[in-house]
Amino acid sequence: MAHPITQDQAAGALVAMALGDSLGMLVAGQNPRYCKEFAQHSLTDDDPPWLERDGFAFGQYAIDTQLARELGQSMVDSRGFDPTSFATRIAQFFASKSAVMAGDATSKAGQRLARGMVWAQSGEPAPAAGNGAAIRAVPIGLTFKNSERRLGAADMQASVTHHDKRARAAAQVVAECVFLAATSEVDPATWLPHLSAIVDRVDPRLANGLRHLDRQLAAPPDKALEQLILAGQVPDDGYPAPKTISGFSTPTVLYGLQVFMRLPDDPHQALEFGLGGGGDTSSSGAFVGALCGARHGLSGLSPRLQKWSRQLNDNGHHKVGDLVALAHHLVSR
Repeated sequence: MAHPITQDQAAGALVAMALGDSLGMLVAGQNPRYCKEFAQHSLTDDDPPWLERDGFAFGQYAIDTQLARELGQSMVDSRGFDPTSFATRIAQFFASKSAVMAGDATSKAGQRLARGMVWAQSGEPAPAAGNGAAIRAVPIGLTFKNSERRLGAADMQASVTHHDKRARAAAQVVAECVFLAATSEVDPATWLPHLSAIVDRVDPRLANGLRHLDRQLAAPPDKALEQLILAGQVPDDGYPAPKTISGFSTPTVLYGLQVFMRLPDDPHQALEFGLGGGGDTSSSGAFVGALCGARHGLSGLSPRLQKWSRQLNDNGHHKVGDLVALAHHLVSR
């Protein structure tokens, strides 16, 4: 039976993910107003933004896309998902000191793996529930046609760096959203109950946020942002009260999903809104980009975004052609 996701859609997902990640990296940590103005200006210009971050210009993508690539390559090599293969690639990656803007939990887990710790023990314990485990699950959603295998692989790959159930549940939602974006019409009335049911037992707060995300969809974007910044927050879990879409996976996934559902047919404006939440804009941009790319394919991205994609790289390597080739392999198995 043919894979329900085409090579063009898979390529679109990985390339648009890297574009959103690279754009978001330039303004990560800034407030929503600054990020919104940056996105509005940048995405209407013919040339990519000139800003640099930590010596990196536009085109360099950060840890979410870096480890999504490593995850995808491990699945191609293993002809499926093998946590040992993925953990080995993470260990080699962190040993090479190539990580860009890695979160604390992902860095600690990567360093443990580089020192020889087995993957079942390497993940950072709760309350580490950052975006690292979740957003990189994009290749899982592209690869597995079977729902049980898709969700199981998303959960297990997350546990290599994060043991917190909230991060693992968010990874399952990311993988499922990518699959849905590529294979079905965008329908909140169908998607939200389905996504909520997937994680209800594991993370009731995320499930509740998904169940009622239609409220944010009905609200003005600025009001929705205010509400989603606080989504899933637990007062005593060690996280400070946020003022942006933080590195906590629950608000990032909810925010990115509602942005995509508002603007499923306008990748440019969706990326603009995705970056407009401030905070961890590289993760928000990567997630929104992946969903838009999965829906429209690489050929469906605007000429401007396709031109910008030629600058994508990771420390001068792993450029757009490599991402496209990896995407094709993921859906050709």
